[in-house]
Amino acid sequence: MTLRVGGVGGGLVAQAMHLPYLAEKRDRFAITALAEPSRTVREALGARYGIPNLHADYRGLLGEVDALVVCSPAGTHAEIVLAALDAGLHVFVEKPMCITLRDADAIVEARDRSGRVVQVGTMKRYDPAYERMLADLPESAETLRYLSVVVNDPEFEPYFGPEIVRGTDVPAEVVEATRRDEAEQVEEAVGAGDPDTVRAFSESFLGSMIHDLNVVHGLLEAMGEPLPAEVVDGQWWNEGRAVAGALALANGARADLAWVQLLATHEYRETIQLFFDDGVRSLEFPSPWQKQRPTIYRRAARVDGANEAREVTSYEEAFSRELDHFHRCVTEGEPCRTPAEQARLDIAVLTAMFQAASP
Repeated sequence: MTLRVGGVGGGLVAQAMHLPYLAEKRDRFAITALAEPSRTVREALGARYGIPNLHADYRGLLGEVDALVVCSPAGTHAEIVLAALDAGLHVFVEKPMCITLRDADAIVEARDRSGRVVQVGTMKRYDPAYERMLADLPESAETLRYLSVVVNDPEFEPYFGPEIVRGTDVPAEVVEATRRDEAEQVEEAVGAGDPDTVRAFSESFLGSMIHDLNVVHGLLEAMGEPLPAEVVDGQWWNEGRAVAGALALANGARADLAWVQLLATHEYRETIQLFFDDGVRSLEFPSPWQKQRPTIYRRAARVDGANEAREVTSYEEAFSRELDHFHRCVTEGEPCRTPAEQARLDIAVLTAMFQAASP
């Protein structure tokens, strides 16, 4: 079955990942509409992908499609997802699903009421190396002694050139309304809406660290660890461009997570390490913007008096695999791997980390 898909937002993740992969999967998806406030961007992408219906506002495409792929700014997500569900559409929404817990609850309720699929774009759950690590975990976290996540991120500047269409013609009132709505939602979530707080909470915690927390939640859940774990620390600094948080696990172990934006570098590193009594299991992710770069799962343990390390390397693209999963969820009823209630858990924990922080 071919799903008629409408894209909402034509920015970086839409251009670099979702639109190209949707266009490749012509037996499953037909991109029939695009909503993007920049005329320059929407007309260029419409021509590139042969999209017949182009709109400045998402409301214009709700009656033209079976499903939405939402790649608009984070502060717009809740409104768009709820409108799509009210229109009877299935929704794939980029992370974060929304900014406030109130909106997260409203989306879960609307999803249940509509009977439609809401899948959140935390794509690392679809990485084969993550799947291999998940299958290789012990049944219990009893012997887990420490969990560490460290990410240094140069963002996207090293990886893209003129192939990304950029528009400077978004109406000023749209830009202002989008910024105001995001700031108001951040203030509702954490009590302040100044630019540094918005950057720290909406962009760094919810926009970036959420990926690794989502992976950590999947690993802990597989070992029967009660979720959510207790938040015991949080911090942000450098105008919100660096964030950290810590969890206390049920067995007394600690999980530390840190994400640092390093715009002056061209090096991306992302590691998730689990330290057990009998060895270390780790994931090393490449930059999400680099296609066909390997994700590495590594397991090291003592064997016959020596350390033995085994690596599993995967080149399959998680961004592509998550769209295949979305199609199966809609057409075959496969249970969603990254549903709205999971996103709600991630947002709740990150909100608690932020609230534990002092800038």
